Amino acid sequence: MKACIVLALCVVSAFAGPEEDLWLKFNTVRPSDLEGYEVPEFEGRIVGGNEVSIANFPYQLSLRHNGNHICGASVISSNWALSAAHCTVAPVSAGSATLRGGSSSRLTGGVIFAVAQIVNHPQYNANTINNDVSVLRTTTSFTGANISPITIVPSGTNFAGGTRSVVSGWGLTTPGGSLPTNLRAVDIPVVTLATCRSQWGTARITDSMVCAGEPGRDSCNGDSGGPLVTGGRQFGIVSWGAVQCGGNLAGVYANIGAAVIRNFISSNTGV
Repeated sequence: MKACIVLALCVVSAFAGPEEDLWLKFNTVRPSDLEGYEVPEFEGRIVGGNEVSIANFPYQLSLRHNGNHICGASVISSNWALSAAHCTVAPVSAGSATLRGGSSSRLTGGVIFAVAQIVNHPQYNANTINNDVSVLRTTTSFTGANISPITIVPSGTNFAGGTRSVVSGWGLTTPGGSLPTNLRAVDIPVVTLATCRSQWGTARITDSMVCAGEPGRDSCNGDSGGPLVTGGRQFGIVSWGAVQCGGNLAGVYANIGAAVIRNFISSNTGV
């Protein structure tokens, strides 16, 4: 199997501007054992998604570093947000991080929330991207128009292959292009672990991961750290996937239903 893994799925940086350069910094780490794999050519544009209103995704947040968008996140309680650990490791800190909520635009509107604390999963592995989850506590409560928490699934929750889900964020929409100003989302099916392991390799897909996507429709339109949702409940966090956007390889997400991830969230946030 020839594949190149990138966080935040299908990112190309050749002609990105200053903010895109920063965003890509937090969205292009690969598992170390894939460094020798052949990089496939980027084929086509990011497909399958549509622009959406924040009113329908009030839990969606833009995670920002020194005022610039770097990743997605989600509101899970009055003052806790959920994101990916690879988005919140150094140099990101509570002092440099903010969260924009309540706006479809990643540039204007809504409310900016200061971050008081960031907790990365203690077993997060930057080489394998396992346990890719973090929680962020804000200095003030998440209040404002079009801002409300999403329910996260309990420990042990699994969904059958083919279950329809939605991922949202401000991911790139063209190779080497700029980040879209407005929020986008795409509908994708859950892929069984057995199928995902057959695609990526058994050892690479752990029980702390869940997979989703189909040819022509995948989570390229979602940021790293962004929410994967079904039935009004979040069960995944955008983590990593293939450069060949919309291809045959499923996108990979941190699995909120996995005990090692769900217990971490609960013990730190009470959610």
